[in-house]
Amino acid sequence: MKQLLRALLVCALFVHPFFVQAQKFIEGSWSNTQGDVSTWILVTDQIVSLTQFETNSHKLIATYGGTYHVKEKELEIQQEWNSQDSLQVGQLKRLTFQREKGQIQIEQQVFTQMDKEEAGKMKGAWIIVGNFSNDVLSRRPNPFFPRRTMKIHTGNAFQWIAYNVQSKQFFGTGGGYYSTLGNTYTEEIIFFTKASSSIGKKLPFEFQIQEGIWRHKGQKSTGGPMDEAWSRRELVDHK
Repeated sequence: MKQLLRALLVCALFVHPFFVQAQKFIEGSWSNTQGDVSTWILVTDQIVSLTQFETNSHKLIATYGGTYHVKEKELEIQQEWNSQDSLQVGQLKRLTFQREKGQIQIEQQVFTQMDKEEAGKMKGAWIIVGNFSNDVLSRRPNPFFPRRTMKIHTGNAFQWIAYNVQSKQFFGTGGGYYSTLGNTYTEEIIFFTKASSSIGKKLPFEFQIQEGIWRHKGQKSTGGPMDEAWSRRELVDHK
């Protein structure tokens, strides 16, 4: 028995670094354009999102994603949202995957890396947990289940997704590029389901992270003030 346990431990020591390395290989933002269809893949350490939109009009075609695992040359996605087929929510999707020389291949498509620098403090998945009013935070009672609004960041790209994991409804998405400089966080919108007039806009926001809360304050792309509170997904998951 002791020899068996020792053997399993040795295997774990070899498998775990490989698994972690495989996950790291795919983290970041990736793009592929074929004709009038652009496909973006955004990957954090927890979440992967695959999004297609029309290259010229930037109109959304489809988006799906969720938590993921990389197993050898296979990408497994536990779908949390799917804009085209709600029956896929909760289902496991398997895609062939490999990476080499700054590119990744998903199924038969080759994707080029979009991130141009190391991801900063925004990297990861965030869940909206409330709003500020007169500098006082009003928290949502259940920000993670069943309805959630999540925003994911890589080095230079972002996407938000609003969906319900229980009813399997998809409410909307938007994304593009972002940057941070001092206390200013700026978004450039590339695709957006709610208002096509917002596409192409660059929006600066006041930006600060204190005690695990990202305060996201400024003007909405459609007009009007916003003062939102976001928390890292791992801090609100299953709570």
